[in-house]
Amino acid sequence: MFRGDISSPLYDLFALHKRATRYCDNDTTVDGCNVKLPNNYKWGNLSDKLLDALEVMCKEPEKTDFYVKIDDDLIMSESKLDEILKAMATTDCQVAGGIARDFGFYWPVGQIYIFKRAILEKICPQLPVTDVFHSSEDITFGSLLNSTDKSMFCSVVTPTNHWHKNYKDQRVEVKYLVQHNY
Repeated sequence: MFRGDISSPLYDLFALHKRATRYCDNDTTVDGCNVKLPNNYKWGNLSDKLLDALEVMCKEPEKTDFYVKIDDDLIMSESKLDEILKAMATTDCQVAGGIARDFGFYWPVGQIYIFKRAILEKICPQLPVTDVFHSSEDITFGSLLNSTDKSMFCSVVTPTNHWHKNYKDQRVEVKYLVQHNY
């Protein structure tokens, strides 16, 4: 296959990311969906989507070293994500992202957070969850960890060349037109 040279620093966003598993709502019709979850989700019940996706991950026979949750309105090149993962691999940090603690436990916040395999293995025995702690998937994830040990968390240094909701250069424009699907 031949690819011409284009100048956008986000070119690799438009290539297939073979390393990613795409979790989709049950009624999705888009191509490239690896896993169709049992329900359809709106912004107000993303905790349910997270829990359903975690259940699928727990049942997978092959586990990966890292699990990355990226908001769909974050625009970041795959090479920048690789840099973050490489840095995290050299630490004892188990969960990386923005970190908050206003529910009695630490939880990851932000457009991207990453957790290691050991965290998934800690969460799996707790699933399925029938009483969702919070409508925010980030807070619900933190509730599953229920950790007051800040040493297992570290901040992700968000790269300077990432874009939230829109990106534009001389050849490409990417813009999210709808913020949430309530």
